Amino acid sequence: MTSLLSRLYPLFCGGLCGAQLFFAAVAAQVVFPREVAALPRGDPRRSLAADLVGAMLARLDAATIALSALAILCAVLLSQRRAALLPLLAGLCAAASAGLVTPRIHAMREAGQTALPRFGLLHAASSCLLLAEMAMLCVAAVRAPESAR
Repeated sequence: MTSLLSRLYPLFCGGLCGAQLFFAAVAAQVVFPREVAALPRGDPRRSLAADLVGAMLARLDAATIALSALAILCAVLLSQRRAALLPLLAGLCAAASAGLVTPRIHAMREAGQTALPRFGLLHAASSCLLLAEMAMLCVAAVRAPESAR
């Protein structure tokens, strides 16, 4: 059982980090390229791209919350409670994104307030949360508990 848990912890952390990197570097860029971002606000293609990126982020946040919880469980069961800290913080960042930041972004889009500075700040906050999650999960995967190496 210990062997399985010690293999799952870095798999959960590293897999999430990879998924987040793919989302930020590939998926969001393909769905919402500069050409689409340059379209006028309200253009159906721009709205569709924003909806798709938002839907992908919602699923990524849900996966981060769930798999971070599993990584925490692995660390606790391995008696490596300190190793649970980074996945816990990453999960909290994902929860903040899913519960606070993303709904506000969506509400501002629905209200047609995308030109306001607050909209840009919320997007920056979302990006910072994702970057923080990636960094924490990468470090967690690399510094997996001794029994996980």
